[in-house]
Amino acid sequence: MKKRVFITIELPDEIKRELLSNEKRWKNLHIRWINFFKMHITLSFLGEVNRNQLELILSATKETVTEIKPFEISLEKICLGPDQVHPTMFWAMVNVDENLQKLKKMIDKNLKLQGFEQEKQDFKPHIVIARARGNQLKGKQTNIPLKNMKFKVENIDVMESQLQPSLEKFKLIEKFDLEG
Repeated sequence: MKKRVFITIELPDEIKRELLSNEKRWKNLHIRWINFFKMHITLSFLGEVNRNQLELILSATKETVTEIKPFEISLEKICLGPDQVHPTMFWAMVNVDENLQKLKKMIDKNLKLQGFEQEKQDFKPHIVIARARGNQLKGKQTNIPLKNMKFKVENIDVMESQLQPSLEKFKLIEKFDLEG
């Protein structure tokens, strides 16, 4: 049986609450706010994998955490995503520092060693906080600074996304503490 797998950084509850407190800013829009328990930063989406591939992903993740020390992450701003021309979401953008870049590079390298090629695109770490249907965000502007929103990254998670009619559930497969 195949699983939809991705590797994430989990957010502390206080960060999630702070991001969701922005809901009142856009109460006039018909947008769907992300469930508190689904908020995360995706490091790598691997799609549908079988049991053997999952073991390779777990092995690559385990290897990665032995090389990375815990570090701090800061959030920059709330903006529209994935682009300004056809925005469909509100994103909290993550400040990409050398520690986060190193983590992403190591994950990609170790996944590649296990046979998983990652898409060649710019790494734009973000947190989806709300989704809109249609084009109701088109022409809207937002750039809300997120001052002093930081947290320590001490582990990364391998997650499963279970798609069901009109519902998506996330399930933790394994948590890995950064040990570097």
